[in-house]
Amino acid sequence: MRTITDKNHRTIAFLEIETHIETQVDAFLVDRRAQSKSEGTLGFYRQKLALFGEYCDAQGITAITQLTPTLIRNFILWLQQRGHNDGGVHAFYRTLRTFLYWWEEEYEPEGWKNPIRKVKPPRVDKRLLDPASDRAVSALLGVCSGGYLGARDKAAILFLCDTGCRASEFTGLNIIDYDVSSGAVVIRNGKGGKGRTVFVGRKTRRALRRYLRQRPSDADRALWVTVGGDRLTYSGLRQILRRRANKAGVTPPVLHSFRHLFAVQCLRNGMDLRRLQELMGHADLQMLIRYTKLVTDDLRAAHLQASPVDNADW
Repeated sequence: MRTITDKNHRTIAFLEIETHIETQVDAFLVDRRAQSKSEGTLGFYRQKLALFGEYCDAQGITAITQLTPTLIRNFILWLQQRGHNDGGVHAFYRTLRTFLYWWEEEYEPEGWKNPIRKVKPPRVDKRLLDPASDRAVSALLGVCSGGYLGARDKAAILFLCDTGCRASEFTGLNIIDYDVSSGAVVIRNGKGGKGRTVFVGRKTRRALRRYLRQRPSDADRALWVTVGGDRLTYSGLRQILRRRANKAGVTPPVLHSFRHLFAVQCLRNGMDLRRLQELMGHADLQMLIRYTKLVTDDLRAAHLQASPVDNADW
C-alpha cells in the first residue's frame, strides 16, 4: 500500500502493483494450483519460467514492466543456440505467453503494453518427432549394468518404452501406483488432470523387480528415486539418458521420443487406435492418426522391396 498527497492536501491510498518477476511467478503458480492444475503441469511452468527468470536476471531485468518484445525474441534465440529443439522452444513461448496474459488480467496495469503480443510464436516442424530408434534403446540398455543405478536406469528406460507415459507422468508416480502382480500402473494426474491405467510386460516387470529390491528402504513414496531416496525429477531423468547415451556413444534420445516409439510399435504389432488412445491418454484420435502414417510408410517400403511384379522377369 502506498499513499500520495494531492494538491488539496488529501491523502490518497492505492495498491502498488507488484512487478518483480520471481515474486509474480510464485503468485502465478499459486493461481494455477488453485485451478487444480496437475503437479506435472505446475512443474512444467516452474521449470520454464525459472530459466526465463535466470536469463532476465543476467540481463539486469527484474521487473515484468521492464520486459520488451526484443528481450523475449533474444531469449528465444538464446534457447535455440543452447540446443533446444523447435518443440521445446515453442513450449517456453507458450508458458511465457500464459504467464504474461495472466499478469495482465490480474493487475490490469494502466498504460502497460504486453510485450508478448508483438512476438510471433517460433515455428514448429509439423512432422512427428522421430521415435527413439531400436539401436539407441539397445545401446542405452547395454550400458545399464552394475548396482542400484544400473538396475534403476534399465527399468526406467524399459518402463518408458513399455507404457508410453509422459515424462511428467513418469516422475509423478508413487510406489502404490504400481501393482507388482498384474503389471498395472495407475497414472493419477495425466494431461488435463485425467487419470488412466497403463501396463508393463514381462521383461519390464522383471527389471522393475530388480530395481525395487535395491530401492532405498527409507526412500520417498515416489516410485522412481535418486540414490539419496528423493523423488526423481524431470531434469534428473534427462540426466540419466544423457549419461547413459554418452557411455554408449549414441545421441541422447529426446524423452518424448519414447512415447512415439510406444505408439508406433503398438500399431506395428496390431493394436487398434481406440485401445492405443486409452493407453496414451489422448483426448481424440487426431494425433494417433499421424502415427499411422509412419506405419503406412513402413508398409510402402516393404512393398517396394518385395513387389511380386517388380521382382518378376515378366
